[in-house]
Amino acid sequence: MKNLIITQAVKEDLPTILDVQMKAFMEVARIFHLKTMPQIEQTLESITDEFDKWLFLNASIAFKAKPTSFRTYVRNLTVLNILKSGFLVSLRNDKKKIKAPPPRQNDEDKIKIVGSVRAYSKDGTCYIHRLVVLPEYQNNGIGKALMAEVEKRFRSQVTRYELFTGSQDHRNLYLYNQLGYNAFKTEKHNNEISFVYLEKNIKD
Repeated sequence: MKNLIITQAVKEDLPTILDVQMKAFMEVARIFHLKTMPQIEQTLESITDEFDKWLFLNASIAFKAKPTSFRTYVRNLTVLNILKSGFLVSLRNDKKKIKAPPPRQNDEDKIKIVGSVRAYSKDGTCYIHRLVVLPEYQNNGIGKALMAEVEKRFRSQVTRYELFTGSQDHRNLYLYNQLGYNAFKTEKHNNEISFVYLEKNIKD
């Protein structure tokens, strides 16, 4: 996506990141008929504790609003004059006296967080956790962009990357296989969920 921005998260982003995480994994739970998942149950306190120790990255979309048109500018200014002066200002007469404003963005301009990933390094391994993208923004390369950035950030510090995903989540498994990750073990979490652990070694 051309308007995609990858940045390091700040603590103020955590409620939004948690919301994105819950929406992403609620969709996973719905697809696989799961009652709950650890990713859905995480609290703000828990994610804040992780933030103090791990690197968090955001994927955001920049929304650019259309510049205010001259006609809209004149109409708004005319209404303002009416309110200030108490008498009617003729739009037809005043339009010739008003210069067109420079293009400006309105209050709807914003940057929306649509994805996130977090990671930390220990003993030469980068552990990548909770790659999430809002359901409506999936299949646009956002997950790949986040993975590329997190790998880049840790490349000089580690010799391998490790992550895990649900054994039933074939879409995630396909993504990680495409990115060079290979499964090396499977662990049962509970009666409903098993995790597949994948690794990727850094080549010299």
